[in-house]
Amino acid sequence: MKKILWWGLSLCLCIGFQTTIFAQSNLPRGLSNQPLKYRIAFIDPRFQLTQEKFIEVSQQAAEIWHKETGKSYFIYDPEAELSINLIYDDHQMMKSEQQENLNALMQKQEQWRIKNEEIVLNKQEVDQLSSDLNKKKVSLKAEFEQYQRDVTRFNQGEHRYYRADELKEQQNELQQKSGNLQNESNGLNFKIQSLNKKIRKLNQEQSDLTTLMTQFKLEQKASTQPFHKGLFSQNQIQIYGYASLNDLRLTLAHEFGHALGLKHTTDPKSLMYPRLKEQDIYNFKLTDSDLDLLGSIYSSIKENH
Repeated sequence: MKKILWWGLSLCLCIGFQTTIFAQSNLPRGLSNQPLKYRIAFIDPRFQLTQEKFIEVSQQAAEIWHKETGKSYFIYDPEAELSINLIYDDHQMMKSEQQENLNALMQKQEQWRIKNEEIVLNKQEVDQLSSDLNKKKVSLKAEFEQYQRDVTRFNQGEHRYYRADELKEQQNELQQKSGNLQNESNGLNFKIQSLNKKIRKLNQEQSDLTTLMTQFKLEQKASTQPFHKGLFSQNQIQIYGYASLNDLRLTLAHEFGHALGLKHTTDPKSLMYPRLKEQDIYNFKLTDSDLDLLGSIYSSIKENH
């Protein structure tokens, strides 16, 4: 019967293990002065972890016990009696599905971000075009007003007759400018309509993303269940899941401790604490609690420390 491990997923668009409960050792071993031999017996291919890499991680886990004590407690031996199995169970499958869903959600969010940046640039372009067009309209209006004044003066005889050709040419130029501005205005209106469509579509995508995120959180909450990812029993260490290679290394080291016959400590920073919670999984060192526990079986350890 598996003991429980709290395996939670925290959503800041990431998945993480919150608290782990390790299984208690039920068969002390390793009371001799000889290193305890172990082998890698089974790796479920769905973990996508090679035999060589798993062996390397197991040796790193063994090194945790060696580094602070100067004594080799574990050694890899492909013919060893103690076997380690990496088992892909229903919880791991559910976790993988949640990770895939999260990856898809993050991809959609990234796509939304890119589209939003494009829309921001498009809006800046439209704003600039609109500003330029308004300036041209103001300028053209001033030219039309000046043209009208010139025509009025011409009609009142204030200008000589040959200015009529000039006024006609000026009129044609103004009409050409007016037509060009109208074309620019039509083009700008098309850009504005297109931009508004993109904005409406992006807003809908944002709404859909919010719905998906809410659904994802609910699925996480509903799927949270008792689980443990490490168990030592007789001649086997079963590993049912891990969040990272560092997490796997510490889980193995903890189960190695049970293989030595160690119980749990009450120090939340120690390796043999029943929960993987406050330990530094990146640069872990055995704590005094671990060494005291080990020293209760191997008195020589306390004498050396």
